[in-house]
Amino acid sequence: MSNELTKSARRVFDILELFRERQCPLRLKDVADCLDMPTSSAAALLKTMAQMNYLSFESTSRAYLPTLRLSQLGSWVTAANYESGPIQEAVRRIGRKVGETILLGTVTDIYVEIVDILRAKQPLQYYTTVGTRVLLVHSGVGWPLLSGIADEDIARIYRRTVRLKKIDRGVSSLNRLKAGIDQVRRDGYCLSRGMVTRGVGVVGMMIPTPPNHRRLAIGVAGPMERIEKNMARILAAIRAENARLAHFAGAID
Repeated sequence: MSNELTKSARRVFDILELFRERQCPLRLKDVADCLDMPTSSAAALLKTMAQMNYLSFESTSRAYLPTLRLSQLGSWVTAANYESGPIQEAVRRIGRKVGETILLGTVTDIYVEIVDILRAKQPLQYYTTVGTRVLLVHSGVGWPLLSGIADEDIARIYRRTVRLKKIDRGVSSLNRLKAGIDQVRRDGYCLSRGMVTRGVGVVGMMIPTPPNHRRLAIGVAGPMERIEKNMARILAAIRAENARLAHFAGAID
């Protein structure tokens, strides 16, 4: 694929993300200015998306707005608003109980991509942003996600991570990784002690999801000392909500 085609594809998704963020009609100038995109490129992409009925165009205001067809593209992924309903409610309840930053992550190639965050109420807290990617093989949210796949697939992901020079074998060997994943399988959770950020602890655990839904893991993150001190309360909060979510996931099935 040429660089120009790749750039155009990226710009389409940038436009969609802008609509998600603003949640209102946008004019050509709004899109071009917000995304620092050439006006001619923005105009061509918006026109094409409108012609394909993914955007509507209101001639009076000269503004674009996503159509129902666009929202239907991914409707099968969220399984009756599972993530925006039961999961978000569960995350809020966990947040109230533990007071720490709550992360939701899913698999993207060799990474965990953070797809949702609930900020901590503590003055000293772990901070990251939606869209951040950390390595599957070296993170407290990544290990639970790896625990549900076969050992040969874990090895393949590890070798690809090393080949892409994202991690050094001296930092985490394959044998060490497999031993850690086996521990997660036995315990049902992962406790990361500074794997991604020094001094930050993360308790990671899988979340029940309906069939064909993307796999999700939850992480409770904060200063290591505070996380270790409150481990029992954190695990109890996540397990209680996982029991609720298992019921919802089964009902959707």
